[in-house]
Amino acid sequence: MDEPQRRGDAEKTRCSLMKINKLCASAPLRLVLLFVVALSAFGCGKKLPPVAPESLVPEPVKEIKAVSRDGKLVVRFTRPTKNVDGSKNTDLAGFRIMRRVIDDKGCQGCPEKFPVVYDIDISYPKGAVVEGDRISFPDNDLIPGTRYEYKVVPYNKDGYEGPEAPRVTFTWGVPTDKPQNLTARAGDKAVDLTWTPVETLGDGSAVKELAGYNIYRREEGGKYPLDPINLDPVKQTSFSDFGLSNDKTYRYTAKAIVQVNESLIEGPSSDEIAVTPKEAIVEELKGEPDAPLPVQR
Repeated sequence: MDEPQRRGDAEKTRCSLMKINKLCASAPLRLVLLFVVALSAFGCGKKLPPVAPESLVPEPVKEIKAVSRDGKLVVRFTRPTKNVDGSKNTDLAGFRIMRRVIDDKGCQGCPEKFPVVYDIDISYPKGAVVEGDRISFPDNDLIPGTRYEYKVVPYNKDGYEGPEAPRVTFTWGVPTDKPQNLTARAGDKAVDLTWTPVETLGDGSAVKELAGYNIYRREEGGKYPLDPINLDPVKQTSFSDFGLSNDKTYRYTAKAIVQVNESLIEGPSSDEIAVTPKEAIVEELKGEPDAPLPVQR
């Protein structure tokens, strides 16, 4: 190839490159920006929670309530056994417990903020108490005088959430001191308990509205149930427990209850006392035989 031809080919190449650069420079900037935004939306942006078909998610939890036990607030509920379509639930993974502060003077109409305070993995329910289908979670991080609202949402192994159950509310306060001088007297298939009145709260202030007492019983070697043996708070400082087995040892504790607004707050346990009912011994008294009556003529 001679020198003129090489110079011609080089000039053509230079012109072609110049045309390409000019074409690229004239591309609208907004198209490039739209392309970058599209990439970020599908690649690096924040992902929203996946939405599952309704028929595949767990049904709501049942029997949800908030109660105070042993100086703590406990959220209790029963786990669902079915999906929302009625099919058997075989992939339930856990529950998210959410809590918010109810502020009647706060922002009206603002979106609700329900942060998750605990995530219960049913395979490793650390911090929660599982008794069959019944699950309890103690919430300790509470401020006296504050009203809280709780909701519980189940989720399956793919992370899809089921619908929430009806919410529960609770107003927290300062629990009482523990009852003192718990004593027990054994009877025939029965036990009589007495204790001294509780007059102070845990912070040393006086009790303003004592609602009563709860009584707990366990058998020797067993553990105390979550609920007391009395259906309603005991108003007096004594309690009789009937229908027991003789020659069997039972252990008891008592706890005082104060009322704050609509909520009953249970304090810590008294010292435990053990007692064993005994069959009553009835002695037959024998006296002298009656003298014969005189014969009247």
